Amino acid sequence: MSNTHNRILQSFIALVTLAALTFSSVRVEAQQKDLGEVTILTAVSNMAFSAIWVAEQLKYFEQEGVRAKITPAGGGAPCQNAVVGRSAHLCASSSEGLVLAQIEGAPLIAIQAHNRNLTLSIAVRKAITDKFKVTRKSPLNDRIKVLTELGTIGATSPGAVSEQIFKFLVPKVKGDPGKLKFAYLGGTELPAALMNNVVDALAQSPPSAEITEAAGKGYVLLPLGLGEVAELTNYPYEVLMARPDWAEQNSALATGASRAVSRAGALYHSNPNAFKAALRAHRYSDKSKLEDNVFDLAYSMIAPAMPAWGDMNQEGWQKVLDFSLGAGIVKDRAKAPSAKEGVLWTNKYAGK
Repeated sequence: MSNTHNRILQSFIALVTLAALTFSSVRVEAQQKDLGEVTILTAVSNMAFSAIWVAEQLKYFEQEGVRAKITPAGGGAPCQNAVVGRSAHLCASSSEGLVLAQIEGAPLIAIQAHNRNLTLSIAVRKAITDKFKVTRKSPLNDRIKVLTELGTIGATSPGAVSEQIFKFLVPKVKGDPGKLKFAYLGGTELPAALMNNVVDALAQSPPSAEITEAAGKGYVLLPLGLGEVAELTNYPYEVLMARPDWAEQNSALATGASRAVSRAGALYHSNPNAFKAALRAHRYSDKSKLEDNVFDLAYSMIAPAMPAWGDMNQEGWQKVLDFSLGAGIVKDRAKAPSAKEGVLWTNKYAGK
């Protein structure tokens, strides 16, 4: 074949390749344009939201027709307020916060649950657990009794679940929650406060408590995500919430976002290694953020809380209400809303 023919053939191949690439690019751009945009806020960026991080890492949102912009809000209240005020579409935050919002008249409803247990890990200073000779293998009540012997306990803010969980657990061993002392230090300061002996204990979702154990200063005595406390198990703790009117008007987007997060939780049950690898690769839990020993410990505490799917039921929401009342988060039982579907939660957008 002559050089001229070779050049013509090469030019033809280049043109065909360019056309294919251009068509592919146009097709991808068209598909991207077809995606509905959804702004999702998470209360914070810890591992209680692992299903959301895995869904983001594995592009499940895009596969469900949603372009999701996901940002931590810096707390449950600003997360919920943004949705109520229409500056965000969805808020991922704790269910007892949704109960409070409902009592205050905020238009919010849970459309998906991405935990099936309350995920707080209660860490106590290692010197204290050594003194009482307790470990995670000790009987549950023996471990709860240690909480009655603490000095100052660290919490994020007055009335927060990081405070109320102690008040809920202590009466189980006939302790007096009125004798507990708290220091309100915000979320990011708590691990350092425990490691520097400023507080004796803290309750946060992984990896905050686990960081103190890896440093040899704290010990995760009560990893509630493992489901040892019946009242806090099979319980929709972290939920995806929306304004009911937005979800009704944007049912495809609400369903797409719900399905994406639910698929991530389902992945843990079908292929836990793939789930763990995706979570490890995510920007909030990669090696630049968490060392292997911290990640592995935190993961072992949070993974069992993954639900097989994100649908909910009345029994689980009744547990949310019972905890909210028992812990003093909701003060007036007469004001507590119903646990029936359609009030605090709905499976209308859960998908299958």
